[in-house]
Amino acid sequence: MLWDIFCKVIDNHGDIGVCWRLCAELAVRGDAVRLWVDDGSALAWMAPRGHARVEVIAWTGDVATREPGDVVVEAFGCDPPLSFVAALARKTAHDGRQPPWINLEYLSAEPYVERSHGLPSPVMAGPGAGLRKHFFYPGFTAKTGGLLRERDLLPRQAEFDRTAWLTGHSIVLAPQERLISLFCYEPAGLPDLLRQLAQGPARTRLLVTAGRARTAVERALQGLPAV
Repeated sequence: MLWDIFCKVIDNHGDIGVCWRLCAELAVRGDAVRLWVDDGSALAWMAPRGHARVEVIAWTGDVATREPGDVVVEAFGCDPPLSFVAALARKTAHDGRQPPWINLEYLSAEPYVERSHGLPSPVMAGPGAGLRKHFFYPGFTAKTGGLLRERDLLPRQAEFDRTAWLTGHSIVLAPQERLISLFCYEPAGLPDLLRQLAQGPARTRLLVTAGRARTAVERALQGLPAV
């Protein structure tokens, strides 16, 4: 099948990360995917090799020059361009059936996920009036959409060589040096955390996520003594 997946980058890599994993896994399973994204810059380091069956399309304004494929996914309620929705309505009228239009929601363990997963959401206005979306809620029970996981994820985790990975990134740890992965937004307590880590007792090496986390850490370090 041909999938159209729409993504707006508003979060700290969560949106583009989820969408890319979904696109890549669909492609591995033999489908073709068009990823419409308003800011695909993070893919340069997140997925530098891309995938032959995934086309990344710059989503700018209301421009949508492609005819809808077999399935439409809007990630986290981002609303596809009106021109694309109009094309989807025309395709539905021509074919006599609407392609599935899925609103991919956030992962949660809250009870409402089971109640909301799979519910229809009629489109009441605009060029898509009369069409219908359906909510897809990832979750942790059989009554939800489950978890996004690559087929080879567990074997890859079992085969992961931590030492080789660190060496490949030119990271050489000193004796007793501790290694911490840090992912964050811009928490007010970040300078205090960095100060406490710097005070020991062991030396700390931080692996900081690219983007907002790195910017926040660099800003926090400016107000601290050399660490």
